[in-house]
Amino acid sequence: MVSIKLIRSSIASLATKAPGMVALFIGATSGTGMGTLKQLAKHANAPKVYIVGRSQRSAAPLLDELKRLNPQGTFVFLETEISLIRNVDQICREIASQEKQMDLIVMSTGYLTFAGRQETDEGIDTLAALSYYIRLRAVHDLLPLLNASPSPRVVAVLAGGNEAAIDLTDLENRKKHSLIASAVTSTTQTTLAFEVLAKANPGIAFAHVYPGFVNTGQMARFMQTAPGFWAWPAWVAQKTLVPFVSLFAQTPDSIGERLLFIATSARFPPAEGKGEGFMVALPQGVEVAKSSVEEGGKGNGVYRLDSAGESAPDIPILAEYRKQDAGKTVWESTQGVWERALKQAK
Repeated sequence: MVSIKLIRSSIASLATKAPGMVALFIGATSGTGMGTLKQLAKHANAPKVYIVGRSQRSAAPLLDELKRLNPQGTFVFLETEISLIRNVDQICREIASQEKQMDLIVMSTGYLTFAGRQETDEGIDTLAALSYYIRLRAVHDLLPLLNASPSPRVVAVLAGGNEAAIDLTDLENRKKHSLIASAVTSTTQTTLAFEVLAKANPGIAFAHVYPGFVNTGQMARFMQTAPGFWAWPAWVAQKTLVPFVSLFAQTPDSIGERLLFIATSARFPPAEGKGEGFMVALPQGVEVAKSSVEEGGKGNGVYRLDSAGESAPDIPILAEYRKQDAGKTVWESTQGVWERALKQAK
């Protein structure tokens, strides 16, 4: 594991880079995304950052803090209901009209609920929309800008390294839906989709990160959604277990340092590097991370990273899915869901 001392030294080096890094944060108004965003504002040289969220008014204190952290930076808030594919397309069109390249995308949207399947008005399960479908749509829409960057990187905060078997014939979990099934499907699809995208876009690095337990307040909010019989046990857990476990959790700021390192260090290169750009050189004594697939000593530019920021070992189910070309199945299904959602929205 890379020490926090080396991580802090690495991200501090961002100040020596050329000004003008362009970044997009989806899900940065709280939790791990906000922690990473603050670290970027603290260290980057006059970045331009697009921040997607539901309420600019609620985000006003955050925007003020970002400007205090980096007076030379530009922080653009894009207000929208981000669970909808059509809204993702709209903000990406807006960004594309203003920018020539995109250097970094960080995505951490999501929530927990006991309520069961709840669909957006585009017909997508909201849990899956936030943890997978809108994220990959943003990456898809911004591929031309990412490919125009000398050092593009995409970071998805979810559960890298925790992939498992999924039903490739029911990737929307319509036959058997649960919170766990949705989380596992989004996790495995993210890695497989990243591998498809990295193969077609070898100049982009993709990191799928499991942050571990971070004290974002999400667990307490999750307990508040417990229905009926479960409401009382959940209330007890909220008042006792959650505070106790939180004592051992990471803070958004501490995980933000590690995620910014992942987002900017040369430890996680693409399959085909184009130049240094905004990437920071490897700390002395630190090796390049292991990609999800390596052949002939060359990695594919996709990284499944655990809570320590280390490459997770490959697992048999992913190896089997690669043999089956399941990535193609996932990507075709994903595109089909997007197409249906946009038709339903009309």
